[in-house]
Amino acid sequence: MIVTIHQPDFLPWLGFFDRWAKSDLYIVLDDVQFLRRGWQHRDKIKTAKGVQWLTVPVVKKGRYSQCIREVMINNHENWRHKHLNTIRGAYSKGHNFNHFFNELEAIYKRGHGMLIGLNIDLLRLCADTLGIKTPVKLASSFKVKVNGSERLRKLVQAVDGDVYLTGTGSRDYLDVELFEKVGIEVRWQEFEHPIYPQLHHGFEKMLSAIDFLMAASKEDIKNFKTKGSNICH
Repeated sequence: MIVTIHQPDFLPWLGFFDRWAKSDLYIVLDDVQFLRRGWQHRDKIKTAKGVQWLTVPVVKKGRYSQCIREVMINNHENWRHKHLNTIRGAYSKGHNFNHFFNELEAIYKRGHGMLIGLNIDLLRLCADTLGIKTPVKLASSFKVKVNGSERLRKLVQAVDGDVYLTGTGSRDYLDVELFEKVGIEVRWQEFEHPIYPQLHHGFEKMLSAIDFLMAASKEDIKNFKTKGSNICH
């Protein structure tokens, strides 16, 4: 069984969804420390004025070491309305705007209090649109107390996984030997970013997946799972 493990980021880029699609199980790393100004509460979209951040405001005061599943959204700010207006302005001429925006808006209107709830709902929306059926489990449900590579290894072992699929960004810190000692193969994802007709001139890689889901053709979206990447052993 191929397992991937990753934090529940806010509307992440296509590379993440490619890895999810190539796995048999996605373990949501919800019980590690929240990174301020990290990907868990923000990502980028493309507008007529160029690349712009969408950021979910969170409660920070006195919560410096909180883990991701403990992060509260700062709902005293009118961020939902601003997000939806920005997204509408950026993508109203996209191929799939009407369907996808309606689904997105419905999630925004649920009024989540916790960031983890919002992010998981948005992740599922994107996955459903891309045809990804891989199941999800929360890391916090396994009560693994160690950190680093050993933590990842124990999570894979907990679900009887025999392959750990990870991004090339983890080459600098992942202790591959820990996995090999217990018979788990580490595979590195090499993601080839699809080129599709973006709105607003030119092409920008590594935007939030909603750029692809709004602007790409239905055929490109349908083919994403089979054409998105290569896996290196």
